[in-house]
Amino acid sequence: MLDTKVVLDGREVAYTDIGDPDGTPVLFFHGAPMSRRNLVDQDGDFAAAGLRVISPDRPGYGGSSPAPGRTLTGWAGDMAGFADVLGLGRFLVAAHSSGGPYGVVTAALLPERVRGTAVLGGVTDFSWEPAWEDYVEDEKTMMRLPDEQAALEWGERNLEDRPSEWPEPDRELFAERHVPHLAAAAKDAFAQGVGGYTQDSWVQGRPWAFDPAAVGSPFLVVHGSEDTVVPMAHSRHTADLVPGAELRVLSGHGHVTVLWELPGLLSELRDRT
Repeated sequence: MLDTKVVLDGREVAYTDIGDPDGTPVLFFHGAPMSRRNLVDQDGDFAAAGLRVISPDRPGYGGSSPAPGRTLTGWAGDMAGFADVLGLGRFLVAAHSSGGPYGVVTAALLPERVRGTAVLGGVTDFSWEPAWEDYVEDEKTMMRLPDEQAALEWGERNLEDRPSEWPEPDRELFAERHVPHLAAAAKDAFAQGVGGYTQDSWVQGRPWAFDPAAVGSPFLVVHGSEDTVVPMAHSRHTADLVPGAELRVLSGHGHVTVLWELPGLLSELRDRT
């Protein structure tokens, strides 16, 4: 595994590079709050599948420099530059949870670069009013504040370790073997404080300023049947927005366990293109 940084437009972007160094490149966009280390304990699984999975921290998370005033649409340009620095031509995209919109915008705005996309348990466009129903209260609060500075101030006052109500499949996964890895990956999200998460949440609440119908490559929308963290309605709506998207509900999976299906899902996308 490689855990390092590149400089992009004067900002540091921290990332992990796992799997097969000569395999099909994949850009993976983590959830919130999470970090570039989300998938590192699947290194061997991705290597066996012939996949090279590169996971950047979004601004303010982990080791990536903050980027005040950033936008969702700006992410696509960042990833084009990031891929250029790494010498990548075309690549697959995967995204989880709050990383979902970053997967959609990258596929929509970089159609000549993206071979296929898998969004797992991803949030949708919050300009769609039903997206607010049954969603995480802290994030709804931050999304509704007037600007990202207000979100930061709220986060500094209110965010702390709180018990999480994870779906049963996720609790079983954590109990089995993954708690230390996932806990460390989540802790690293706050290496610079709460700013990465609060900004991420505020940006998440802004209407999508791009056309998801511009996606022109295979697109999988995947959701665990037992996921109680991101409502199923989010995945259904995203699948409706992207022409030709396939919605796939994975029986028995929660919000996090779906990540262990990524080697197979990405191999499937690779074989389609």
